[in-house]
Amino acid sequence: MTLPIYELKISENLTDDAEVSYVALVDEPAIKKDFLMFNEDVQFAETYNDYPKAASQNAKAALRYAEENGWGSCGTAVGKARANQLANGENISRDTIARMAAFERHRQSSNKALGDGCGRLMWLAWGGDAGVEWASRKLKQIDKEKMSSQASYFQIENEEQRIISGPLMVADELIYRNNDKFGEHFVKFSAETIKAIAIKFAKKHYQNRVNLMHDQNQIVEGVTMFESFIVDKTRGIQPMKEFSNITDGSWFGSFYVENEMVWQDIKNGTFKGFSVEGMFDYEQPVTAEENALKKISQLLNELIED
Repeated sequence: MTLPIYELKISENLTDDAEVSYVALVDEPAIKKDFLMFNEDVQFAETYNDYPKAASQNAKAALRYAEENGWGSCGTAVGKARANQLANGENISRDTIARMAAFERHRQSSNKALGDGCGRLMWLAWGGDAGVEWASRKLKQIDKEKMSSQASYFQIENEEQRIISGPLMVADELIYRNNDKFGEHFVKFSAETIKAIAIKFAKKHYQNRVNLMHDQNQIVEGVTMFESFIVDKTRGIQPMKEFSNITDGSWFGSFYVENEMVWQDIKNGTFKGFSVEGMFDYEQPVTAEENALKKISQLLNELIED
C-alpha cells in the first residue's frame, strides 16, 4: 500500500499560531506527535510481528469473551484495535510496542477473573503476560540497535565552553505517522517551510525557549540558542561535518548551556538530541509518484547546474 505524504506548513504571519515555539532536549530525537511535538524517535514504517504465539492467543481470548459478553465499559478504541492486531498476527510499530510495554503498569489487575472488572480482559487484549513481557524486551532491543547504528543527534562542540550543536529539522525527510484523523501516512517539511520556521522563530525572539522532553513543566533557563543556520550549498553554507549527508534546507542550531543540571545530563547521555515543538498546518497529500518525480527533477536540475 502506498501511503499519502502530507507537507506540514506554517504561516509567516507573526500572529498566526502555526510556528515552532520551543526546542526540546530529548533522550531519543525523533519527530513524534502530529501538530504539537516533533521529537525524532525517527518512526519510519519499520514494523515487527515476532511477538509470541501466546500473545496472539491471549488477544483472541479477549475478543472471544467480548463477542459473547460485550466490552461493557472496558477498554478504549486503541485497546480493542490492539487486540485485533495481535489476534491477526499483524505487524506493529515501535510506538505500539512501547505502549504494550507501558501496559505493565496494569499488571496488578491482571489476575482477576474475566467479568470481574476490566483488568483481566484488557490485559489479555494487550497480549497478556507473553505480549507485555515481549514488548519490554523488544523495545530495549530496537532502541539498542538504533543507538548502535546512529550517531547522537547533536554533538558537544566545546566541552569547556558548554556548546552543543546539531540539526533541528531535516528537509524532506519522510516521517511515518498513524492517527485517527489521517490513518497511516507520512509527513515532511520542505526546505522553504523550514526556512520560514527558522525566520519566524528568530523574529519572535524564541532563542531562550528550551524545555526537557517536551514537558511544559520542565522549561529550563540557562540554555540559549546563539547560532542558527540553514544548509544552502549554493551559498557555501555546509552542514556540520558529522552530518554531511543531511539535505539542503535543513536547519542547524548551536546552544550555550549554562544550566549545570542540564549540562551534566547532556554529558551522561540523558539527552541525545534536539526536537522542535510547535503548531503546523497539514497540506493536501502528495502521492509517492509525485514525490519521486519531484526528486528526479531536483537531481536533473542539480546535474545541469554542475
